[in-house]
Amino acid sequence: MAHLEQLRRDMIDYANNCGFDDWPQPTHVPTLSLVRSRVPTQFTAVDYQPLFCLVLQGSKQTLIGESLHRFGALQSLIVSLDLPATACVVEATAQTPYLALALDLDIGLLRDLASELDDLAGMDSPPSRTALVVGDADPALIDAMARLFALRGSAMDIEVLAPLVIREIHYRLLLGNQGAALRALMQPDGQASRIARAITRIRRDYTAPLTIAGLAREAGMSISAFHDHFRALTGTTPLQYQKALRLMEARRRLQGTAASVTAIAFEVGYESPTQFSREYRRKFGQSPREDRPVTA
Repeated sequence: MAHLEQLRRDMIDYANNCGFDDWPQPTHVPTLSLVRSRVPTQFTAVDYQPLFCLVLQGSKQTLIGESLHRFGALQSLIVSLDLPATACVVEATAQTPYLALALDLDIGLLRDLASELDDLAGMDSPPSRTALVVGDADPALIDAMARLFALRGSAMDIEVLAPLVIREIHYRLLLGNQGAALRALMQPDGQASRIARAITRIRRDYTAPLTIAGLAREAGMSISAFHDHFRALTGTTPLQYQKALRLMEARRRLQGTAASVTAIAFEVGYESPTQFSREYRRKFGQSPREDRPVTA
C-alpha cells in the first residue's frame, strides 16, 4: 500500500504544481488526464468518450439514463462508447481530495490487439449489455497506470515508453474481468458495433432530424431490436441521446461565443427557442441567459 500512498501524494503535488483546478486536466502524458477535486460537486453534464478511469481516493457517481453508478478508491470505470451523462464527486475534502487517472481508449488499438488474439469472443465471461462498467481495479492495471503517470517528467520517456505502457493497458483491459463491453465492441457484426455505428451517425448529424427507422435500417436491425439494444447500452433513447448532444453543444457555445440564445438554439437544431430554453433549464438547472458567464 505504500506505493499507492506515494502515487496519491505525487498526483496531489503534480496538480498543485500545474495549478490544476477541480476539473479533469490533461497531463504531460498524451491521452492521460488527472482528476483532483477537493470538494463534493453537484451533478454536471459530461460527454464521455471511450475511456478507462482509475480512482485512487474519494468517490464519484455517474448517471447514465436512469442508472446510477458509484465508484470509489481502487475501483475503475470503463466506458466503451461515446455517452452523454451526468456525474458528481460525492466524497472529497481538501485534506483527502478525490483523485483519479483517466486514459482515453484508442478503439483502433483495441481492434489491432483483438486481431492478434485467438478466440477473443469466446472468452468465459458474461456478455455486457451496457457501455459503462464499474468494478474493482485489477492490480496489474493499477501498476501500469502508475508507471504511465511516472513518465510525466521526461519528454524522451513519454515518446519512447508511453506507447508501450498504453498498449499494455489496452491489452489488459481487453482481457480483464471488466472487458466484456470492449470485447463485444470488437465483433464487427455484433450488436455493440452496430449501435456504435448509429452513435457515430447521431453525433455527426446531431443538428439534423433523425428517425428511428432510418437509424435501425443503417444498423441492420429491426426497429424494436435497435431501440432495445440502444437503450441497454447507453441508458437512453436515440432521440434523448441527440437532445443531450444538442444541449451540451449549446452550453459550450453560450459560454464561449457572443451569439444570441435564439441563434444558438437554431444552430444546434432546435426549431423553437422556447422549447430550447425549457429543455436547457431542465438539464442544467438554469436558463440559457442565466448560464452565460458574467462579463465585466
